[in-house]
Amino acid sequence: MVHIAGKIFLGLGALMLVIGGIMTATGGDTLSEIEWDVEGESIFEGPNGEYSHSTDDLMIIYVDDSVDCESFTLTFENETGAKGYDSDTMEDSDGDGDTTNDNDYPFFTKDDCEWADGGDDPAGYYSIGSFSGEQGAYTVEGSGSFYTVPFFKTVGAVVEDAAEGIFAIIGGVGLAGCGVCSLLLGGLLALVLKDNKPQTMVVNEMQQ
Repeated sequence: MVHIAGKIFLGLGALMLVIGGIMTATGGDTLSEIEWDVEGESIFEGPNGEYSHSTDDLMIIYVDDSVDCESFTLTFENETGAKGYDSDTMEDSDGDGDTTNDNDYPFFTKDDCEWADGGDDPAGYYSIGSFSGEQGAYTVEGSGSFYTVPFFKTVGAVVEDAAEGIFAIIGGVGLAGCGVCSLLLGGLLALVLKDNKPQTMVVNEMQQ
């Protein structure tokens, strides 16, 4: 008969192995399903309208894959009529010691179209540029539809989901490893230890 200690370790090992496998699979599914929800995370959709910027977050401008990057234009105009930061208030961008001859810095910065849709964007969309401006109201004019997504808020949510998946995988692998060790120990105990049961002695009384 298998010793009770061997049975316990074998049972625990099998249980930990199953739970560890489930945790690892769940973590893998979480990582594979991580993706930015562009339309769900967007706080303003173009092409035109009044945009109220009420956060210090950097805004990523997304368009769908059908939009031509080269011909796309977008301007943000604040309440003073400015469409960007005055170069006089910025650092010397060309390094000549004179900020008055520098170009103004637009609120919308368009990405290099050669790098558009680099493969790390959500399916069906690509980032075409970014908006950076002070809090306030802006009049928006775009040549096509776009979505305004808070960068750090969205990245924070993605990192949180990724961390959950990674920790689930690590925990699952660790638990499965403990399960294997428990199975090995249980098997060893089953071979070495014997379940000693009291022997029953039958005594035949001789009739006189």
